[in-house]
Parts: sequence; C-alpha cells; structure tokens
Amino acid sequence: MDTYVEHGLTHYHTPTDIDACPRARGVLRICIGLYLVVLGVLGGTLAERIRFDLRRTPVLAHYDALLYGRNARLMAIERAIAERSRPAGVNLAPGPFGTQAAAAGH
Repeated sequence: MDTYVEHGLTHYHTPTDIDACPRARGVLRICIGLYLVVLGVLGGTLAERIRFDLRRTPVLAHYDALLYGRNARLMAIERAIAERSRPAGVNLAPGPFGTQAAAAGH
C-alpha cells in the first residue's frame, strides 16, 4: 500500500490556502486597482472644482457689485422721470397705505 510520504503528498491543500485560488487573488487585485483609480479621479475632480470656485468667487462678486450699481442707477433714473412727470400735489413717497391714498385725494 502506498503512503502519502512515498508520493510526496505531505502537504494538504485546503480552500483557505492562499495558493488555492490564484484567480481570486487576481480579481481582488483588479478590484482594488479600479477602486483606487476611481477614488483618485473623484478626488482630482473635487480638487479642481474647489480651485475653480476659488477663482470664480471674486469675479462673481465684482460682477454682482457692477450689477447692483447699474440697477441702482436705473432706479434713480426711473425715480427722476416719475418725479418730473407726476401731476402737482401727488406724493409718490413710500408710506403707509392710508397716507398714500389720502395724499392722492381718494
């Protein structure tokens, strides 16, 4: 009768051995690599968005200030036109509703 020692089978391979599934290790390496690549892409995208927003914020603040100034000038022009074209005795100044109606003669 042959024994294990005679055939050189002194080491038993079990499913928990690392050498038992080289395919599983390869798949695991690929999955970890893909995970790291995706994580790197997302991190780079986030960093680029933050830098872009930091450059964009002063430009938008300047644009907002210009827009506010332009709107203020347009409103002043509209008020001046309204002041010149109103009939005498009509008060267009803001106030309580009753005061405006009384000033208009209603």
